[in-house]
Amino acid sequence: MVRIGAHVSTKGGILNSFDRALEIGAEAVQIHPTPPQTWRTLEPDAKTVREFHRRLADSGLGAFFFHAVYLINLATSREDLLASSQGALAHYLDLANRLAVTGVIFHPGSHMGRGFDTTLPQMAAAIKGALQQAGGESRLLIENSAGAGNNVGSTFAQIRQLVEAVDDPRVGLCLDTAHAFTAGYDLSSPEGLLAMREELEREIGGDLLWAIHANDSKAPLGSNRDRHENIGEGHIGREAFRRMLHDPLLSRAPFILEVPGQERRGPDLANVQCLRELAGLVKMSA
Repeated sequence: MVRIGAHVSTKGGILNSFDRALEIGAEAVQIHPTPPQTWRTLEPDAKTVREFHRRLADSGLGAFFFHAVYLINLATSREDLLASSQGALAHYLDLANRLAVTGVIFHPGSHMGRGFDTTLPQMAAAIKGALQQAGGESRLLIENSAGAGNNVGSTFAQIRQLVEAVDDPRVGLCLDTAHAFTAGYDLSSPEGLLAMREELEREIGGDLLWAIHANDSKAPLGSNRDRHENIGEGHIGREAFRRMLHDPLLSRAPFILEVPGQERRGPDLANVQCLRELAGLVKMSA
């Protein structure tokens, strides 16, 4: 059965994310453990770690993910930024291991015109280094990009090459529906969705699809613009999400909302309920 989840705030501490997730009926969770626009680290004390483990076990959540900081760029030509990016990935993975979190989702970055093939060895080496530094079993999920500004990973072929170059069973894919749509994959039509999933399965494999960012798109098809919208209010549309939620390949991964919400405060009960209805699941009580 497909799981419907959401990105929630950690304001006041990471432990507060559990209550916020359960309030909106989320069955899977994503958080920013640290502010996404800074290199700040998080070092929870032993009491916080124990309480996190307890709440994670008691919550019944099917999956829990960290989203790494947006500053990461593994394709950069700057040695200092590359070192900071690898260090941030290693820190997030180590934190995920300590808190028994499923995995870390991240954006690989932009090659700034140097070309994907040129920067591929550097990116693979940085990911390998972060995995080696952190150790453990938590997964590292590469998120597909919308393709703007020479961003890496707008095609499944690029992500497949990166996964193969790293060659580690802990590395897989987080599929963002809005990013895929504006990168040129027409998820809004049955034919486009079928073509996308066939390419995904051919290039990467369904077994490496570990999470889906379920976002409608405010930007049109192929625009390369990253603009999320509430489910059914964008260019992808409600029926497209109904098809995705019933797709035997896609529905194996948790659908995690990153939408603005009805009050523009982030994912909310209304969007969770919408996905549950489209999936044919019983709605959560308000």
